[in-house]
Amino acid sequence: MRFKKTVFFILAVLAGLPLAAQDSTAAWKKSGSAGLNFSQVQLSDWAAGGDNAVALSSLLILSANYKGGPAAWDNALELGYGLTRLSGDPVRKSDDKIVLTSKFGRAVVGKWSASGLVDFRTQFAAGYDYGAEPKKRLSGFMAPGYAVLALGAEYKSGDPFSLLLSPVTGKMTFVLDDSLSDAGAFVGTPGKKTKTELGWFINSALKIKPMENVELSTKLNLFSNYEKLSNVDVIWEGLALMKVNQWISASFTAQFIEDDNVRDEKGKIRRQFKELFAMGLLYQF
Repeated sequence: MRFKKTVFFILAVLAGLPLAAQDSTAAWKKSGSAGLNFSQVQLSDWAAGGDNAVALSSLLILSANYKGGPAAWDNALELGYGLTRLSGDPVRKSDDKIVLTSKFGRAVVGKWSASGLVDFRTQFAAGYDYGAEPKKRLSGFMAPGYAVLALGAEYKSGDPFSLLLSPVTGKMTFVLDDSLSDAGAFVGTPGKKTKTELGWFINSALKIKPMENVELSTKLNLFSNYEKLSNVDVIWEGLALMKVNQWISASFTAQFIEDDNVRDEKGKIRRQFKELFAMGLLYQF
């Protein structure tokens, strides 16, 4: 309980630092992207076989970055949701994420800053195993939910690359669903709804624009609990965005997750991978 109170206190302090750091040269840089993609396959007496299919996916990325003297505050929100329906099957979700990241730093020497980061992740809707009979609930909003609070030093080479090294990091896992917590999902202990871990954390990000209408970005998060240093939780994300014109674009996203608390029925760590290719409308502002 004392650790939780400390976490919330530090979060409050970090939220107030940018206001205290403002000066006459302070400036905000805000941007965003909103995308909507749709695809359909309709077959009628098709000799080669196949199934009718409909898919819809959406993506919203917002950022608000502050720079004032030696202080910098970067904020990003990523929302994604997708649905698909194959033939006569029920509608199923194909993508679902809520990611909020806030990082505050104050320059110390050269390209190094003393920094603090808050990373929050969860999803909108429930996820199911449709192969089970009846279908089995696997996840839901805040089941799981992840919150990471990291304090350390950050190296930042302009906008393209950043690296945060944190020897003091708190990670909280939430399973606010009775059926899932009773099964010990995501925390490993039946009946437990939260799990708190203390360890080290590395956060790196790279964003480049190799061509006029192509943007590439990648992010990597590594966390290890001091009680189990041999286990490293990994979250890797990659995004390729290709603009055809002002409104039409294609995107490819990939994500890899390895979490010591997420295991299969045999007790082995699940190495999760997801990729999504989409083409449709994209508005950047």
